Amino acid sequence: MRHTMLIASAGAALLAACAAAPDASDQPQASAAGDTYYLRAGMIEEINPPMEAIWNMQVEVMDDFGNFDPALMTPQTWADLQGHAQGLAAATQRMATAGTYVAANPDGPYTDAPVGTDLAAIQQRLDRDKAAYRALSQNTARHAEQLLAAARAQDAAQVTQLVNDMQPQCKACHDVFWYPEEYQGQ
Repeated sequence: MRHTMLIASAGAALLAACAAAPDASDQPQASAAGDTYYLRAGMIEEINPPMEAIWNMQVEVMDDFGNFDPALMTPQTWADLQGHAQGLAAATQRMATAGTYVAANPDGPYTDAPVGTDLAAIQQRLDRDKAAYRALSQNTARHAEQLLAAARAQDAAQVTQLVNDMQPQCKACHDVFWYPEEYQGQ
């Protein structure tokens, strides 16, 4: 009986350890290979979620002019904003400091190109002008850090300006690396 209990306890412990250990397929794919940053995964898993949460939050707490309204901000919404800004700052910093950029991990879950894009063409642009991509990434990372500082200071006017300016930050990179065909000749 004791032997059976010992085996059952060991089996339960092993099962618990396996259940607690994350499956590699559930791990974020953006930086799955050390110094290589997978852009498609990074956008989907790390950058879009906090940015979309911030934009959605702005709609919920804005005044008649589209500004973050301090009167509508509660301690919880300030904390949520700080959390989203922290996530965005960390994600953009990982992107800005990567050694290699790859449009999509061929072994990852995001190998299908979004409508209107060509991952091979994006990769060619990344390979051709890595310095420009890095500079755009660094600008976005600095912008995200400024947003985090404004959120921590609970400076609604600065938060509004930085949130509103984030879309042009994103678009500047998308225009060059993701959708340049749409902007040629304009």
